[in-house]
Amino acid sequence: MKYRLCFLSSSMFLLMLLSCIAFSSDVVTILDENVDDVIKYLTNGQGKPAKSTNDKFKGNEALKIGVEGGDSQNFNPNVPDWKFEIVEKPSTSNEFRYVTFAWRKDGGEGIQLQLHGNPDTWGHRYHGGANVRNWNPSIQVSKKIPAKWEVHTRDLFKDWKKFQLTGIAFSASDGKAGYWDHVYLHQGESLVSVDSKGKITAIWADLKRH
Repeated sequence: MKYRLCFLSSSMFLLMLLSCIAFSSDVVTILDENVDDVIKYLTNGQGKPAKSTNDKFKGNEALKIGVEGGDSQNFNPNVPDWKFEIVEKPSTSNEFRYVTFAWRKDGGEGIQLQLHGNPDTWGHRYHGGANVRNWNPSIQVSKKIPAKWEVHTRDLFKDWKKFQLTGIAFSASDGKAGYWDHVYLHQGESLVSVDSKGKITAIWADLKRH
């Protein structure tokens, strides 16, 4: 009995420790299982936004931007309730430093994610493959287009310094379509909260077996 109590105590301690880690960094979900809501605020652009349930990074859905001429993108520079502060040392629930996103490209030569903010409006961009539209400044995160799903995490403060994030553009650029999924703002370098919740679930299940 003493041994069993000791085991439970140590296991509960580990569970509590992971719980603290899980919520030590605030995370904002930009795009993940909420495609319909995202499409509603993408009120500008000449791309064709749609929910993809067959081609996604994880979960049940991803955002597809179809290319049908024009600027081949959908965007909003001022998404309702978006006033996220990008800072070096996040300390409040509205301050962040990193962005993580997954994307894939069907054909063409490039794909781009653009972030609108103050200052510098659309001056915060990332592209994979070629910068087809020559929209700059833009940081190339991969030399080739992501024909298969790729995940990237970027240090927004290091890349662009301090700014207030107010909007976003999903730019397929060319080819047939671009796909996006798993887009988050977070305070720490990695998505600790997402990973740790899974670890907590596993440990809790293990506790139930004893």
